[in-house]
Amino acid sequence: MKGSYHHGNLKHDLIETAIGVISEKGFEALSLRGISALCGVSHNAAYRHFESKEQLIAACRAYVTERLTEYLNEAIAGLDLSPEEALRRLSAAYLSFYAQYPTYYSALYRNTDIKLVFSAEETEGNYPPLELFRKTFCAYGSAKGWTQEETLLQLIRLWSLLHGLTALVISPNVEWDGNWQKCLDNIIE
Repeated sequence: MKGSYHHGNLKHDLIETAIGVISEKGFEALSLRGISALCGVSHNAAYRHFESKEQLIAACRAYVTERLTEYLNEAIAGLDLSPEEALRRLSAAYLSFYAQYPTYYSALYRNTDIKLVFSAEETEGNYPPLELFRKTFCAYGSAKGWTQEETLLQLIRLWSLLHGLTALVISPNVEWDGNWQKCLDNIIE
């Protein structure tokens, strides 16, 4: 067994380990006992932090969402950017985040209950990273003179292409000698 987690690191380790298991093997392979064993602690230690597998899964999703939202906000914080440049930076940051943490992508989006609302208006409970893109994209669409419907269609296009590109970048079986950033730049008109 590993040493004691007297500094509060066990919860973090349980979440990170669970994310890896979900990414590699799916939710079906996840159990608190299994995660405890992988972390080198008794199963009772895991139950002190999570009452159930579902609670651990929810904590994993919240953890990734918080980290991604922080990463996206940092990409545009304190900068005087046009809406187009803000979208480019957000998109590059999104791709960069998942390139650095590929297990987070599949752990977050595999069989997910994340609420994605594509609307011109702010929606309570909407996925925070999408909400940041929505807000920025609405400013971009307004600057382009697009209608709300055109703006939303373009937002859906960007989100879909960004997800597809991210899936390619993090896949260990995809090889390309090209520049992913140039590909990303072409997504935003």
